[in-house]
Amino acid sequence: MKKVLIALVAATSFAAAIEAAPTDTVTQADLQAILKRISQLEAENKAQAARIAELEDRQVVVTATAPEIRPVGFAARGMDEGTTTNGTGRIWETANGQKFYLADKAAGIFQPLTESGLTFQPYGYLVLEGVYNSEYTASPMYTDWVSKKRPNHSGETSTLSVNDSILGFNFGTPELYNGWKFTGKFEFDLAGDDANHTDFHVRHLWWAMDHEETGWQILFGQTWHLWKMVTPNEIDGAWMENTGHPYRRSPQIRVTKKWNWDDSSLEARVGIVKNGPGMGGDRDDDGVQNNEQSSWCLFEGALVYDHKAFWEEEDRRWLVGIGGMYGRDKSRRPTARGEFNGPEDEYDSDLVMIAAAIPFLEKFTLTGQVFAGENLGGVQAGIGQTVGFDRYGEKGREVSTVGGFVDLRYDLNETWAFAVGYGFDDPTDSDVNRYEYAGDGEWDHLGRTFNSRTYVDAFYQFNANLHFGLEYAYLTTDYVNEGGSGDNSADDHRFQFTVYYDF
Repeated sequence: MKKVLIALVAATSFAAAIEAAPTDTVTQADLQAILKRISQLEAENKAQAARIAELEDRQVVVTATAPEIRPVGFAARGMDEGTTTNGTGRIWETANGQKFYLADKAAGIFQPLTESGLTFQPYGYLVLEGVYNSEYTASPMYTDWVSKKRPNHSGETSTLSVNDSILGFNFGTPELYNGWKFTGKFEFDLAGDDANHTDFHVRHLWWAMDHEETGWQILFGQTWHLWKMVTPNEIDGAWMENTGHPYRRSPQIRVTKKWNWDDSSLEARVGIVKNGPGMGGDRDDDGVQNNEQSSWCLFEGALVYDHKAFWEEEDRRWLVGIGGMYGRDKSRRPTARGEFNGPEDEYDSDLVMIAAAIPFLEKFTLTGQVFAGENLGGVQAGIGQTVGFDRYGEKGREVSTVGGFVDLRYDLNETWAFAVGYGFDDPTDSDVNRYEYAGDGEWDHLGRTFNSRTYVDAFYQFNANLHFGLEYAYLTTDYVNEGGSGDNSADDHRFQFTVYYDF
């Protein structure tokens, strides 16, 4: 085809040049002009041939990839009807407004995945936090508990950090087999040991099989313990851990069944958790996690019911749920200061929780939960304590505790919102550690017997992505006071300013 086009153009050009010449004698100058014109036409023909070849190559690529970059191709693989794309063909928007970034041929390594219609939805939460504490907390960054006053120290701390920033993406395919879809999440933050130290910290990494028609889901990977159902409305990055709000993300396998009705739904969850931080850490400091030394897993379950709010707003729903877990871990007994060479013992770890979120009067939402259990330090309860000891060489006892929080949020308008709340964690006094290692001060190893937090928050939304927050919190922690002397409690006045951008 190219050769025919080139020959035809050349012949036509040559004939035109001859026809344009005078009918009388052809001079040497005329011949030179004709040859020069022919040379120019040949150069133009070569350029035209290269352009034709380029267009033919592109046509091959477009033909091969057309099903991946046209909405009709997605519809053929099960994408929702009404899905559209932007001018680049890479950003897709479904009929309900969700946007996805298609991993197409330009993404290189993702090309094989696009055959099944893999979609990506990146998101993030970029935050700057300024914090002032009037007294030491577990660390200047986190408020798990208030430390006892230390001699010759004022206790004041202030930090400015980006550690709570989050980046991640959701991914999935329209359909894998017989109505089953593949979904997943990868999310990480920058949490480090202090405000000047950031680390790569995986929060969520899971993939799941979902069957929308029947309501079944099978999940593998790291995410929230399945009994986590509600969240307080406050901006402290510690999220009321060890003050009435147990939570943790751990590796797990779970199965969920959901029943949907016109205005409500019921969800049943069961699963197992093994390893990870959710089972108590390394109590005997031997370099091996306590749950890894035991053959037990944590067996978990939850039942969650929700219902559309009475004033018929789809995005505001009642929620009530019950959940819990049971498992065991293993550690050695302490035989001397810093030494754990005694016999191995297994300890129970269990939790029962009731949670609810109740919107009312269109602008208010009341959220709260209560829980009870033992050996819960690994899931941010029991004020970080798992097993208490009275004497060296003797078996310890699980630290039992009760706790919870209540939180009231008021959405004034689309720009301003406010919240007030209270949380507590109350371990049984006789269960916590009641001895000190020789040579240490009272503030170090004595057990913590009560933790509380009262807070007030204001939220301002500048636009769809930029937000500001301000919080005041009053925190208290009580300690065992074996000798009957000294102050066995501590408190902290905490102020936090936050600005964050989410997308």
